[in-house]
Amino acid sequence: MKGKEKLREILESYKEQCIDFDVYIIADTQNKTSRESDTRVHHADESEFFSRKEFAEIASAIFYVFGFAKVFYDEVSFINYFITNKISPEGCIVYNLARDGIQQGKKSLIPAFCDLYGIKYTGSNAFVISLLREKALYTDILSLHNILVPLTLKYFPGHTSKEELMRYFDHRDILVKNVCESASIGLSSDCRIMLTNETYPHFCRVANLVNSKQVLVQQFIEGKECELLVLQHKGEYYALDPVRITFPDGKQFINSEMSNNYDYDFEMLPEEECPGIRQAAIQAATLLGIKDYARFDFRVQDGKPYLFDMAGTPYTIQHSSIAYLFKQYGLKYTDIYKVIVTCMLSNYRKG
Repeated sequence: MKGKEKLREILESYKEQCIDFDVYIIADTQNKTSRESDTRVHHADESEFFSRKEFAEIASAIFYVFGFAKVFYDEVSFINYFITNKISPEGCIVYNLARDGIQQGKKSLIPAFCDLYGIKYTGSNAFVISLLREKALYTDILSLHNILVPLTLKYFPGHTSKEELMRYFDHRDILVKNVCESASIGLSSDCRIMLTNETYPHFCRVANLVNSKQVLVQQFIEGKECELLVLQHKGEYYALDPVRITFPDGKQFINSEMSNNYDYDFEMLPEEECPGIRQAAIQAATLLGIKDYARFDFRVQDGKPYLFDMAGTPYTIQHSSIAYLFKQYGLKYTDIYKVIVTCMLSNYRKG
């Protein structure tokens, strides 16, 4: 496994560093993140927040690595605490898992604030993390650079014409998705449609059910689905081994119910089944300016990788492709967080 050696190198550099920072974890969690009384605030669907069990896995690992950390369950609480207490940015790092909001910039508040105050934080900056929510835009960018992507269109019910939709997808297998939400929110078996004149009315009904204002329409690529972690260490990108997602019988993509119930599993994808997948992920990370780490999601068809999604702050819970990969490498679950923080610190020193 090619990525194993790089991870061990990063972990060795972690041992050499005296990481003596105050660590702040910012994470939105179910039943804990405050709902603002101000009606102007638009919160994400709570199913996008970490469950108690999921956050316990992550937080306990970070506590194990650093010895102590302060947890904030919403973005505003951290900002108020930092400003009110006049915290020095030199002596702290932010482990950023914040994800509240409903628009493309939903994950950008903490990176923007940290950059304003010079605070070190994990993950990409506000621009990049927002760009990763705009699938229709970044697929165009990647396609222009010869990275294989599925056809993707943002569809506005009542505004996007049937002619425009059919020009893209006539007689194509499609998925109807939410534009900004993650974790397969809103996806069901009805969201996969072979689009024709006859199925167009069904498509309109499904689109309105998923989101009456806007949905993402994306070509469905038959084939194996896999996820690949890319790290940025000392400014250089490294792609780890691809992990295949395995579905229950008859299922071909992760819908909301499967996501909520973890009704899928993992296995390693031999690289010879898709020899260009690492280079595609590294090229995409370079083009989009990923910082520290991101997960790249592919469908592999006839040995060719089609990049259909990216996660700038991917789930690293025990039931995740990243945790599975580290286990296959013979590494500990807590090593995930050592690697991410070490990458982050190396990139600040590089900059």
